[in-house]
Amino acid sequence: MSDSTPDIPLILLPGIGVDARVFTIQQMQFPQLVVPEWLPPQRRESLPDYAARMAAACHPGRPCVVGGMSFGGMVALEMTRHLPAAACVLIASVKSADELPWTLRSLGVAAFVLPNRTDWLVAGFGTALKHTIGRVLPRRGQQLCNHLSRVRSPLIPWAWRASLRWRPSGDWPCPVFHLHGDADPIFPSRRTTPDKVIPNGGHLLPVSHPYEVNEFLRRCLQQVAAEAQG
Repeated sequence: MSDSTPDIPLILLPGIGVDARVFTIQQMQFPQLVVPEWLPPQRRESLPDYAARMAAACHPGRPCVVGGMSFGGMVALEMTRHLPAAACVLIASVKSADELPWTLRSLGVAAFVLPNRTDWLVAGFGTALKHTIGRVLPRRGQQLCNHLSRVRSPLIPWAWRASLRWRPSGDWPCPVFHLHGDADPIFPSRRTTPDKVIPNGGHLLPVSHPYEVNEFLRRCLQQVAAEAQG
């Protein structure tokens, strides 16, 4: 680890449909990084309640920085209420259901009737689009089709329902640092208020723009360390 990077516990949650491999380049730069596995959600569990269980499962026992990509960022925000979090880092994520795109919100009814293994349906739909109209779609549309075709997660129906119902109450107990791409096909940057926007950045920023993500994480850790030293 670089001498300029503080050794503060770093917890990052991946998005739905991806796993710890999405943070491979980040793990090479930050050896203290932990990427916990998703817990199976309980029936009708809210996002805040789920986040409380996730926090208990990966509590580092000392001040830390917690964050996540996409849906992982949403859960990470709620985890800050149950961890000694010095900061929260959002990567291609949103801060409430109000910032979700109209497509996800307008199709919200479907989230309450989808079967548990909706990921196969979503992946099949994405693959069909990718090989048909996806070939003539603009870059953002092609990215969306490609992302959907790779989705594999039984958490999709629950995560969709929990996201639509998510209305955070009160302020967060720590600073929130938000990184977003201006070409994100899942969570459009215009609907949220990021601190830094990556030009031509899509949804999988840790993979497509790993060095920009690493630098953002490093600066967050440095700021947290500086504030801790007074």
